[in-house]
Amino acid sequence: MRRVVVLVVALGCSRSHELEALEREAAAIAQLEQPVLDALVVRTRVLKRELRGNLPGWQNMLRTAELANDLLGLEPFTQAAPPGPGFRPSPTTLLGIAGYVRDRARELVARGQQHELQFLVDDERRRYARGIADVDRELGRVEAWLAASR
Repeated sequence: MRRVVVLVVALGCSRSHELEALEREAAAIAQLEQPVLDALVVRTRVLKRELRGNLPGWQNMLRTAELANDLLGLEPFTQAAPPGPGFRPSPTTLLGIAGYVRDRARELVARGQQHELQFLVDDERRRYARGIADVDRELGRVEAWLAASR
């Protein structure tokens, strides 16, 4: 009977370490993607400055840039005043994923829900990859249009 108890305790510790490793992985993914997101934010802000109503087709390019802007989670292009101090990007946006994943991972570790935590980590990785590619593509379209218009 004693061996069974020791084995159960050892399995419990192993599972706890796996949960903590998954939580660290979720945080590391967000940290690795942050420089890419920062670069996309800079590109978006440059385009916001450069898009003017004096070039043919600017309305379509504004919509395209606004789409990339929304996917990132920035305030709308057409918003004149900066957002207030309480502004937080939606968890459905690239800039909002990290906070949501961090909080959710903490909850899942506390509950011992390893499968759900693994799903969260995998989903985070997919959302960053797909979202970054989408934003990069849309910004590239606007940048190419601007370069051709000059």
